[in-house]
Amino acid sequence: MRMEARFRRVVFLAVATALLGAGCAEGRGEPSPAGTRDTSGTSDAADEIARSSEQIDIGGRALHLECWGERVAGEPTVLLITGQGPTTSSWELMAGEFAADGHHLCAYDRAGVGGSDPAPEASRTTEDQVTDLVALLDAADLQEPVIVAAHSLGSHPAIGLVARAPERVAGVVLIDPLPPRVGAAQRAALPPEKPDESPEVAEERRFLTDFLYDPAQSPEHLLLAASDEEVATLLDEPGPIFGDLPTVVLQGPGPPPVPGLPDSYHAATEAAFDDGFRELAAESTHGTLIDVEDTGHNIQDDQPDIVMDAISDVMAG
Repeated sequence: MRMEARFRRVVFLAVATALLGAGCAEGRGEPSPAGTRDTSGTSDAADEIARSSEQIDIGGRALHLECWGERVAGEPTVLLITGQGPTTSSWELMAGEFAADGHHLCAYDRAGVGGSDPAPEASRTTEDQVTDLVALLDAADLQEPVIVAAHSLGSHPAIGLVARAPERVAGVVLIDPLPPRVGAAQRAALPPEKPDESPEVAEERRFLTDFLYDPAQSPEHLLLAASDEEVATLLDEPGPIFGDLPTVVLQGPGPPPVPGLPDSYHAATEAAFDDGFRELAAESTHGTLIDVEDTGHNIQDDQPDIVMDAISDVMAG
């Protein structure tokens, strides 16, 4: 089971599923409804787009970088940031289609994931991820400023990049991001520990109090609880962290309650996510929150048109 799927199972209180599902592959050749992108014939076009795959030296170790399409004069490159665990291949469906429409996109494997070298530190946080990302931008000769499109926990280094180097970012799309205050809200909502508590509550407690504090559980040695705290601190700083950057936050549907966990805990989790999504959209004076239906966590697979439309809207300013 992939790390990202395990993390979402607990946070969303749903059974973990594989990340790289078929998504919306069915019916891809059917006519599009009015007002949506026509993707008929896209697969053939995507097969013909330019592709590159490189190992980018960021100072004694390398990150794997994959790009789709050609650079477009006057248009920023779209930098895709995965969540916890998936590789660049998780973007194949959406990136191929968007590149076939005449755009340039790049994605990278985070430290210790896929084709990227492991990080030297035994414990890392969002700050370290941002350092890697800045080094990647320095070494990869990408067209800057970039539009950052980040999925799930990829939202954390995306936020950190804007905080550290806002001049390198032209816009932000957050795809079902993980708001940084959710874990703390869940820990506060757990019922008091007792010897005869249900296995489901005991497992939830173990995850929130042990797993999130153990960097050995992450392929990139990420200390998840500390990373949450770092990002929450950035959001607490005066003024909107994204400034006037065009920003779109795509929110997936909430999970159903899980038997064995209190209804009050589920309600607190839902509220923390809803509040977090609104907070992220409000961190830009040009921020938009879109509630996406008929999707799972991987909106880029299940509803790629919505992600591509969000990126196009950010490109348009």
